[in-house]
Amino acid sequence: MPAPTPVLPRHPRVQKAVHVALFCVTLVLAVIVALLVLGRFAGGWGIPYFSTTTDRGSRCVNTFTGFECPSLTLGDIGYFGDVELPADTVVVSSHYRSTHDYQLEAVLEVPPASAADGLTALQDSFGTCVKNHPSPLSEPDLKSLCILANDQDTTATGVPDSRVYVVGTALRADGTRVVNLSVRSR
Repeated sequence: MPAPTPVLPRHPRVQKAVHVALFCVTLVLAVIVALLVLGRFAGGWGIPYFSTTTDRGSRCVNTFTGFECPSLTLGDIGYFGDVELPADTVVVSSHYRSTHDYQLEAVLEVPPASAADGLTALQDSFGTCVKNHPSPLSEPDLKSLCILANDQDTTATGVPDSRVYVVGTALRADGTRVVNLSVRSR
């Protein structure tokens, strides 16, 4: 028969130290998990200076009074600008800021194959071309210039529109439609 192994008594100090160490490790892990959750979801919750991604793929950053998107996808330009441009439209530059008001600025290029559809979409959303309006386009050698604007008009009922827009569009020599889109709340 083998000799029984003696049971060593546990020292209360060692046991207390183990409990304190386990508590500290658990506390640190809980803080790390909380920070990971905060970092992941804070933008969606609207916490200032955390970023979020819109449903249409643009990356935006929350501010104290709203949010800003330094670069937009074509889907967000269509959503915020209330215009349905052809799918092959290229976003050259864009910026969107939303507080109690909003402001959208975008420069777009519609390839020659879709240039006519692009003009139709712009006219469906913003109306007909306005004569004698200053052009927002600064590119030289453009033809078929069309400015769509309501910055000086009121609606047919005599009430100002809820948004102010100036949209400049024209064709380059290669047939590409250049669009300068500026939409803001009134």
